[in-house]
Amino acid sequence: MKKIVYECNYINTPIKIDGLLNEPAWKKAKVLNFFEINTRKKPISKTEGRLLWDKKYLYIGYKAYDKDIWGYFKKRNDPTCQEDVLELFIKTNPKNEPYYNFEINPLGTIYDAFSPKMYAGGEFNHRWNRWDCPGIKRAVFIKGTLNNWHDVDEYWQLEVAIPFKSLETLNGKIPDNGDEWKFHLSRYDYSVYLPNGVELSSCSPFIKNIDFGFHMSEGWINLKFKR
Repeated sequence: MKKIVYECNYINTPIKIDGLLNEPAWKKAKVLNFFEINTRKKPISKTEGRLLWDKKYLYIGYKAYDKDIWGYFKKRNDPTCQEDVLELFIKTNPKNEPYYNFEINPLGTIYDAFSPKMYAGGEFNHRWNRWDCPGIKRAVFIKGTLNNWHDVDEYWQLEVAIPFKSLETLNGKIPDNGDEWKFHLSRYDYSVYLPNGVELSSCSPFIKNIDFGFHMSEGWINLKFKR
């Protein structure tokens, strides 16, 4: 499997988390395009992802083109993957098993989990999603009308800031220049405009469409911190 490395650039000015993705800093971030996980081709619903970091946060920005934007779950750790959702999976040490996953729907509802062992958390990782990421920030901007399938929407955007201090595997440290993690961004899109009603995509071309496929880190790509 070819190694893919995404260079995550450092910024000196914190990003305002408002879902707009209009700060000049975002221009320093390389765009990640997504692949449809069945065919590894360009998905019908295009998604763009970007990552940056500073001394406190890992920032993730998404722009998800979507003709049918919807989501109803409002409670923390509801099974958001049953709705339109954008996701992040990260391992701070590529050689060790513990990993984090974050899923956020168009309402801004957060599902977050810290998984010491894959498969050991039950359905929807309900054992591990009792962990909540302290201090996580997120905001959504929607170009369209939420929860109205009769019209045609344009896109929704998501900004997320994850505090390094909240990731227990870092032991209170922040990344150094050149450090590498493993990660991928992913998406569930359920839409009346899709031929099969649903499309799964990821920024990694190596994700396989099997149970827990998004969680299997052998299909993830590398995140390299750059100052």
